Amino acid sequence: MSILQAPKHYSLIPPPEMKPTGGRIPISLVGMINRTSFGFTQAEHHRALAMGHAAYLNEQLNHETIDDSTLNTRLAGAEFPTLAMTPELLSAVNTSDVQNQIIRSRLIRAVFSRRQLFERMVDFWSDHFNIWLFEDGIAGNQKTWDDSTVIRPHALGYFPAMLSASAHSPTMLDYLNNNTNTATGPNQNYARELMELHSLGVDGGYTQDDVIQVARCFTGWTYWGGSTNPSSIRYTFRFNAGNHDNGQKIVLGNIIPAGGGQQDGETVLQILAAHPSTANYIAKKMLRHFWGENPSADHIASIAAIYTRTQGDIRAMMRAVLNTPFNQPWEAKLKRPFHHMASALRALSATVTTPGNLQTQMTSSGHLPFNWQTPDGYPDTIAAWSGLLLPRWNFGASLMNSSFSGVSVDATVTGLLAGLPAPLTAVAIVGRINNLMFGGTMPANEQIALTTYLLPNAPTSAKIREAFGLAVGSPAFQWA
Repeated sequence: MSILQAPKHYSLIPPPEMKPTGGRIPISLVGMINRTSFGFTQAEHHRALAMGHAAYLNEQLNHETIDDSTLNTRLAGAEFPTLAMTPELLSAVNTSDVQNQIIRSRLIRAVFSRRQLFERMVDFWSDHFNIWLFEDGIAGNQKTWDDSTVIRPHALGYFPAMLSASAHSPTMLDYLNNNTNTATGPNQNYARELMELHSLGVDGGYTQDDVIQVARCFTGWTYWGGSTNPSSIRYTFRFNAGNHDNGQKIVLGNIIPAGGGQQDGETVLQILAAHPSTANYIAKKMLRHFWGENPSADHIASIAAIYTRTQGDIRAMMRAVLNTPFNQPWEAKLKRPFHHMASALRALSATVTTPGNLQTQMTSSGHLPFNWQTPDGYPDTIAAWSGLLLPRWNFGASLMNSSFSGVSVDATVTGLLAGLPAPLTAVAIVGRINNLMFGGTMPANEQIALTTYLLPNAPTSAKIREAFGLAVGSPAFQWA
């Protein structure tokens, strides 16, 4: 069959009212793995069953204790030399090489890291503090440093520390034009996004005057750049006192005295991090990403209270998000394209030696890492992604047709079908697909459709591979 053909049962992602299990996913280990990872694997399920729910979640929350040395060895090798570079070294490398390596490393981490919840949090915060990798500035070379010093160290740490790290990031200051924000030439872009997107939220209670005042507080926050500066400090944070507005400011009712210098901006960050609107905004955003699109006001308030009580402890908040106190089943979450791709590679134990050959697929799906131009980050709603069906179809079929050089899946009796008795039957093959890809939760109607596709003759190798490809595009596999 061609990559664009499929049984009619598989042709559409179900609308919200037709989501698997009636729109709700029971809180189970299969569901937990789907929500805390880039995709279910049978091996991870067996490990979680042996550990138990509480121990498994605790391990993922304490990611530092998980041995990820195999992945780290690959990332430290010749394939990704720019990941460990300083700003000085990055600035001297071909921009496209830096861009390609951070994109490809994101896919490799999503598929192969054992610290799956941590990588999901990195993905979440990368959208929250979004920087377009291809913008006309320093991001092409310096986003790698932002990723390694802003996002990754704080992804399961404390939100105020990450907010501060982002505010001191040359890449963020350049992307949102704060490097041009001076007392004589104010630029409000960073100040506005700092409140609207990074902390309070658009309905967080700030006014246009607060934007003006915050912009004044951050005048002079820039970075060392250009060939006239010593290479050792190039593209590192700089406070330029000569460009700072030293007058008194009032931010959200708080008086910031004149003459504060850099401390004006530091004070603003403290005010924003401690604000109730920030607690509420971060709590709601976390719940919408990991629990479902429609958390109740009480549910949001419970997570916000943890933020306030712990001074922004992300790990504590996530523990509560993943152990909902309301005993509500989780809402079904539509996988975003990158998540869908990674989940297929994970479930099918794919070998990925040349991740660059998947970049075109990620681009056509609309979800190439770091390629969202506006500072709000990739959308996280069903409505935003439910129309992009063709790339999902093409990926499953192309993957099983070995269309991506350096990316392979062994769908043979020595690979994914190992242990099944001969002769192979359609029912046995679909049962294996159900266990490998869905943890036994594939809806009965989809199992029937896939079984029917493999019949009436004995399944050929080509048909078996196509069946796995169709499972990747099946309605149920689109949801986590």
